[in-house]
Amino acid sequence: MKGILCFGDSITHGRGEMPGIGWVGRLKEYYESQDFYNCVFNLGIPGNTSEDMLERFDVEAKARVIYRRPDSEYIMTISVGTNDIGGEGSPEAVVVDKEQFRKNILSLISKAKEFTEKLVFISTLPVDDSKSPVGGLYFTNKKQEEYNDIVKECCEKEKVLFLDLYSDWIKIDYLELLVDGIHPNDKGYELMYKQIKEFLITNKVIEWEKKE
Repeated sequence: MKGILCFGDSITHGRGEMPGIGWVGRLKEYYESQDFYNCVFNLGIPGNTSEDMLERFDVEAKARVIYRRPDSEYIMTISVGTNDIGGEGSPEAVVVDKEQFRKNILSLISKAKEFTEKLVFISTLPVDDSKSPVGGLYFTNKKQEEYNDIVKECCEKEKVLFLDLYSDWIKIDYLELLVDGIHPNDKGYELMYKQIKEFLITNKVIEWEKKE
């Protein structure tokens, strides 16, 4: 049994594409085609903050990790932060402040390491500042950068892999890859999938690749 548990929010879930296949669905199609016993679990819940993820993490992970097979191996990806910064009232407002966010990320790392050594954090994506507020909530790239930096620092401290999609996307015309200023469209999810898959293979998180 080899499994990939993908924790996250609406972007992990696949919102923005109809139906919501997203990057996880694409990874599922690729990875499960490699072996009959491979599984990819989409554990993205729209609206989740780091606080929400902490509350459900142990239950979600334990329900999917099976140790009774001697060849069991699990990978975890975690992407969180966008809903932590989506505050009401002003562009500076946040839901979870920086210090608490840092503590939450370190707690998530600690919890994840109880299940696997193969852990990857994936940054949040840049947003379209001009469309805030969205649903009364303010999402800005300034806050995205600050919170991504916190995740990166925590990963470096704990020796965990970190994929910085934000830095890659901010250099391209990423607005064409967003459907509402926050969530990717089908082209955006396709790019995410390719970047994430390449990162997993390059860093030997996934050790082999079938020709497509």
